[in-house]
Amino acid sequence: MNKPQLRRLTQLCALTFGAPLLFASQLAHADVATWVDGSTYTAGTVVYYNGHDYQALVTQTDYVGANWNPASTPSLWKDLGAATQSATPTPTPTPVPTPAPTPAPAPTPTPVAAPTPVATPAPTPSGCAAAWNASTAYSAGATVSVNGVNYKANWWTQGVNPSTNNGGDGSGQPWTVVSNCSGGTPTPTPTPVPTPTPTPTPVPTPTPTPVPTPTPTPTPAPTPSGAVTTTGKINFHLLLGAGTAQDSLTLDGDNYTDLIMSNMIAGVMYGHLVQQYYPGLQFEKDYLYGSVLGQLLQENLETQVYQASSNLIDPSSDQQAVMGAGQGGPYQINNYAADMVSGSYTPAGHSLINFIALQKNIGYTLADAPTQYTKVTPPSFNNKYYGPMLTAYFHYNDMVALVEIGTGTGGWTTPWQPAFDNALTNFKTLPNNFFDVLLNVAYNQGYYGTLMSSYSQLGATATAATVAQVNDWSSVWGKSDTYQQYPYQVRYYLNQFYDLPIPTTSATTLTTPTNHVAFNMTTLGTVFSNVFTTLSYVNSSGQGAFIPAASAQAAYTTALQQHSVVATSTLDLSNATDRATIFAVLEDAIKNLETSLGVQFNATTNSQI
Repeated sequence: MNKPQLRRLTQLCALTFGAPLLFASQLAHADVATWVDGSTYTAGTVVYYNGHDYQALVTQTDYVGANWNPASTPSLWKDLGAATQSATPTPTPTPVPTPAPTPAPAPTPTPVAAPTPVATPAPTPSGCAAAWNASTAYSAGATVSVNGVNYKANWWTQGVNPSTNNGGDGSGQPWTVVSNCSGGTPTPTPTPVPTPTPTPTPVPTPTPTPVPTPTPTPTPAPTPSGAVTTTGKINFHLLLGAGTAQDSLTLDGDNYTDLIMSNMIAGVMYGHLVQQYYPGLQFEKDYLYGSVLGQLLQENLETQVYQASSNLIDPSSDQQAVMGAGQGGPYQINNYAADMVSGSYTPAGHSLINFIALQKNIGYTLADAPTQYTKVTPPSFNNKYYGPMLTAYFHYNDMVALVEIGTGTGGWTTPWQPAFDNALTNFKTLPNNFFDVLLNVAYNQGYYGTLMSSYSQLGATATAATVAQVNDWSSVWGKSDTYQQYPYQVRYYLNQFYDLPIPTTSATTLTTPTNHVAFNMTTLGTVFSNVFTTLSYVNSSGQGAFIPAASAQAAYTTALQQHSVVATSTLDLSNATDRATIFAVLEDAIKNLETSLGVQFNATTNSQI
């Protein structure tokens, strides 16, 4: 597989973004289409089959080979009686091809210099604030100048150039332009001299569900020793055992580090939302928290051309096919406009736009939502701070839908139930389970696909032996079915980041990568703030607003104190102990922010805030 397919996935309630193509040889009578195996039908649709008209009782996809024809599935179709009119040909619509972008050579990533020695400050010109210095830490409200322009810091920041990282409220940028100033001397660019950043002695693995302390008393962390430097290579876009990697990321130089950070922050939020909805549910954090990052590598076109100097995940014109109508951006969340429980494009509580945290930045309104699926994907989906978080909510919404569909008055039993509910119950006492596989199957193949049912049944009675069976690479090795491969592709990519064993020439011939991804904890705090300032909440005045940067930074700083992590330390995502600490800090930072704002991040509304 050279590139990910830009497919329109059949998801919950089998919503589609284009009617199934019917050939001229297929007949319908009086404008009633002939039932076609493998097609999707919404509740109320009338079709013709074997001399009778049938009406769909529920929204459904009649998968090829499932034998769900109207005559054999009275639970899905109502027989309206024999058709009396003669058959007439059904016109064949002209398919609209998905544009295939011409791959552009991946440019050499621009290295990001390590912290540099303090440069001699430039003279302060008349009318200009003090020249910005990469080595100086600036708190919120501080003013600096760069090349004749004054800037104001939106929150605490260090080493982020105002001239290339500025914007207004809600932009997620650390600087805002104040005014032009005259007589300025260009800000000097110090010669980068890499300075190793010390690594703290690992702290004990935190309790999985720590309780935030309102007024923490931090314990001084041990003096850091050693250094972590980002290095290595991540291979992606491959079928395990059936093809070689078509693309790769070169980690050296930290070009991708802030993108990795924003995706991991979104992944931890994903887990937070899941546990809010289903307290006590256990899962393999490495894989659930990493699902968003793995999805980006598999579903996006050429993630390797990302540049840290831009806020765009996909900056190249060759990547813009992912922003077309019904595509859902770099993460290919195709059904983003649908209500995943009601099966309608009109939001009824389970659309992404219903989430208060997402609504102000999603790029369309509740009033526009019913027709959004016909329009191009909003630009915010391509933002490196907002896009990953949007995808985390998409996966959480999948989980809720899998539980909620078919319940209530007029309910029915879905193909994945009651096994899915039983699996969730079982996973509460089964650590390191394969919950991530279930949710990635739900995203990739859709709820009504055969894999959702089969993995749910495995989960319902799973033991540690079952987990080992599912975890075995031989489950998919050499198979060409992309739906079967997808959950394992995500795990394979993540194992490279985590330095966990990956298969090479066979499912049992393994090698352990030697990559390193350096997370400077101050930089992680800046990215955390940038991510959460793209999200919204209802403030104490009852108004919808973007989350203040100061609140996000304070929540993160408190989390560092709760885990005795020095802000200037650098932890290695590829080291299991360091990774657990990173996850614990982010878990508590999210909880702290929720508490300080007086909100819950899974809150929804049917009103425009």
